[in-house]
Amino acid sequence: MDQREVLLHPALGKLPARKVLQCIFALDPTGPILHFHQEQVRSENLPTPGPTGTLYTLTDTPAAEGRERCRIIPPFVREFSVVDA
Repeated sequence: MDQREVLLHPALGKLPARKVLQCIFALDPTGPILHFHQEQVRSENLPTPGPTGTLYTLTDTPAAEGRERCRIIPPFVREFSVVDA
């Protein structure tokens, strides 16, 4: 995995994440894979110094109409990178 992806969740902190099409998946510390959409996050580069990649910050923006029918299959758990504290 060349680039790290991290979701900054207001309640759970930094979570390993992966973007698939317009979906952002994040690995909850208790095991479930959380599913958000690109309109629900703000994207920016991870801060330097550190690994290169993307930081997704969860916002208050709701998912777009029709997203409840999203059927994108989440990536395997092994596809998520480790997040530094």
